Amino acid sequence: MEQFYELHGLKVSSDKKKVLDAIDCYPDNPVYDEIAEEYDEIFEEMLSVAEPVGILGFGKLPKEIETEEYREGTPVIYTVTSIGGGISQRSTQAFGEGDYVKGMLCDAIADDALFSMEDQLVEQLKLRCAEHHTGILRRLEAPHDLPMEAQRVAWKYLELQRRFGIGISEGYMLDPVKTSCQVFVLTDDEEKFRAEHDCRRCKNVNCRFRNIPEAEITVKEGAETRRIRMNPGESLMEGLIREGYYISAICGGKGRCGKCRVQVLGGGAPITAEDRKAFSENELAEGWRLSCMLYPKEDLEISFALDDESQFEILSDETPEEQTNGSGESAYEIAVDIGTTTIAMELIGKDSGKNLHTVTLINSQRLYGADVISRIQASNDGKKEELQKHIRADLLCGIRKLTDEAQVPLSKVKRIAIAGNTTMGHLLMGYPCDTLGVYPFTPVNIDLIHGTFEQILGSDECAAEVILLPGISTYVGGDIVSGLYAYGFDNEEEVCLLVDLGTNGEMAIGKKDKILVASTAAGPAFEGGNITWGTGSIAGAICSVEIHEEKPTIKTIRNQPPVGICGTGAIETLSELVREELVDSMGLLDEKYFSEGFLLGQTQAGEKIVFTQQDIRELQLAKAAVRAGVETLLVRYGITADQVSKVYLAGGFRYKLDRAKAARIGMVPEEFLDRIHAVGNSSLAGAVKFLGQENGEEVLQKIVEKSTEIGLSTDKNFNEFYMDAMLFGEE
Repeated sequence: MEQFYELHGLKVSSDKKKVLDAIDCYPDNPVYDEIAEEYDEIFEEMLSVAEPVGILGFGKLPKEIETEEYREGTPVIYTVTSIGGGISQRSTQAFGEGDYVKGMLCDAIADDALFSMEDQLVEQLKLRCAEHHTGILRRLEAPHDLPMEAQRVAWKYLELQRRFGIGISEGYMLDPVKTSCQVFVLTDDEEKFRAEHDCRRCKNVNCRFRNIPEAEITVKEGAETRRIRMNPGESLMEGLIREGYYISAICGGKGRCGKCRVQVLGGGAPITAEDRKAFSENELAEGWRLSCMLYPKEDLEISFALDDESQFEILSDETPEEQTNGSGESAYEIAVDIGTTTIAMELIGKDSGKNLHTVTLINSQRLYGADVISRIQASNDGKKEELQKHIRADLLCGIRKLTDEAQVPLSKVKRIAIAGNTTMGHLLMGYPCDTLGVYPFTPVNIDLIHGTFEQILGSDECAAEVILLPGISTYVGGDIVSGLYAYGFDNEEEVCLLVDLGTNGEMAIGKKDKILVASTAAGPAFEGGNITWGTGSIAGAICSVEIHEEKPTIKTIRNQPPVGICGTGAIETLSELVREELVDSMGLLDEKYFSEGFLLGQTQAGEKIVFTQQDIRELQLAKAAVRAGVETLLVRYGITADQVSKVYLAGGFRYKLDRAKAARIGMVPEEFLDRIHAVGNSSLAGAVKFLGQENGEEVLQKIVEKSTEIGLSTDKNFNEFYMDAMLFGEE
């Protein structure tokens, strides 16, 4: 019986939505229509140059790629599918000609075309396995399940060079790059056929194609037993938090902090590499796993003890030495900023006006998506009450922590001022979000809101008045108004600029008699989101980077061993790579680092912390959106960059942003260098100022009345600036 089977008649296709999603181009993106139109113009041509080929071959695992589970001699099938190099050549050509949008589209179409052959491959496997009277026990893929050398083994065994002209690099990357290789472990049980890609084993949890069926989890906590259903694509940690269980995960669920531990009492729970770093062999044998890395394949029975909330730490702007003793105050007030990612609070002495204590915690709504669009969608999909429950619980947790740690009675808190973007306000108030995500993007209520503690936070344990600061529009909310208030735009005689480098990329330009505001979808990259090794501003996050002769020198928060890269670290890394000419003007990483990324350092466990081509693309899109927004506001205000007197950069930069490096990647004009002020959390600063001024409501109303929103999605200048701002090293 034959051992090798070439797969003839393979067809490729492309799904427009998947391609646009893959480059983070959604209907709310200002240039969505333009990019979607370009897709329509090129996709047929791109598919026409694809040359789909495939082969499968029965063989055995050699010693060089054996694993602990599958040893040398294990019977397997090697498979390779490829779409050839035609589309990739079109992509490279487009980048070389400066048409980076077409280049990105071509690359995404190529990925989708390669993925589209999956069903055809599976059907061929079924046919050949039936002929050989064998089944498939498991699918293995490099580098998740096998070392990268597996691709060289398959390349040699299947004679890919001779058959299809497919080459291989010294780093074991197949050429053309749009080539996929898998190894299928065989079994004598002909009824087993587990050939599909196992999304639960894949570490790419943000994959657009992730598809996981429900599993039931029996949770034992002391004498209490509950059963919960997992949603498709959820980790066990996400499911537990969704159901109201507290899970500490300061690393954001990336398997690094080791705090989200659970004990699996029944059911299959594969041991991940992260589990091996977090637990001893005895603990693993006892069933201990990291819940953030566990994507249940089947029903599970688990047990765990709730962590003490004091173990949960996110660094704030201040150091403990800056905290002031609050004894002797007659009353207290609390300022709150509800961010999409984090929530920050300050306890203020009513008599002294001093900051007595600060608390920062994760916004647990992140389980429903990293950005406001995801949360609007979740609310519209029936999760409105759950989202309100989460934010109320977070606020109550933070307020209790704030008063407990400052040793202040909660009963003596008299006022609470809350600033946040419009979506966060709607979710807190329990308003429907169905009009926020569709034109004309109408909010339910963005006026200044007064309410009782019970009305807004759902608890009667405090009699404080709660005030939500007003917003301007759906996408320019109370957080930007609070920032404008904090830095005195209502009294400014000269034009100033405020840019909040959060997920929403809100910005405002103006002075006391005229303010223009806008919002652009920057994404979470500036906060470490969607970065391969991205993390928040936690101890050990790489926050500063210097590169000389391709050798990096890094600094981490609190000088702890590196665990990941925060927003400032990502910006500095990209800036240094541009300076070293390791990233070209189109955003392409040097060929020697293109496949595996640029190495910045290693964790204590020896994991390589790398900065990848995809990370560059994330920052490229984010900085282009911000820069284009700024340039558009300058044009609409009728001034040039050198006429702006002060530039306030706000956001999650608890470890200061290097202004020169931000300018080097084109995030802000170079004219701003001598007038940039990195101000941290401007929204929280405004809420603090509001509590200390008697005429705060009057000033806020004045700011709202003097502000006019510029809709960037329909602004021709923005679209042109956006395209230009994608470049590096060129003004």
